[in-house]
Amino acid sequence: MNKVTAEQLDMVRAWAAAGVDLNGIQKNLAAECGVHMTYMDVRFLLLDYGIEIAVPSVAPAPEPAEPAAQPAVEPVEAVPAPAPAGQVGKPVVTLDELMLPGTLISGKVQFSSGTKGGWQIDQLGRFSWNSLEGQPTPEELQAFQFELTQILSRGGM
Repeated sequence: MNKVTAEQLDMVRAWAAAGVDLNGIQKNLAAECGVHMTYMDVRFLLLDYGIEIAVPSVAPAPEPAEPAAQPAVEPVEAVPAPAPAGQVGKPVVTLDELMLPGTLISGKVQFSSGTKGGWQIDQLGRFSWNSLEGQPTPEELQAFQFELTQILSRGGM
């Protein structure tokens, strides 16, 4: 992933505050800053720096009449022992067989530190955690980003 300067990061924050979507931020970075990043890299950049895209408020959707059945998910594979301090092991990333309602793709992750959680990407390309037990380190998040990118580039969806 290309590195962005503090000034460029401020520009990204301003675009997000103005409601520019991920695709727009990606294009603006390329056009105005000469920084070429993949869509997923831009998404993780926003996640890493806690930048949220301003979204106009929308009335809540009506509650469904019947509760939806829980989607079947792939079991998390056997987790390797936590990596020694200062070393980041490869996270175990799985995809759900049935995606969560309202998501484009969802799955689970087990980090080498023992932190685990569920993640999802909605139809607008917004990444979020739907459950997270513990706090992964920045290095673990970077390893997760790499693994998820590899799965998606192989056609994991």
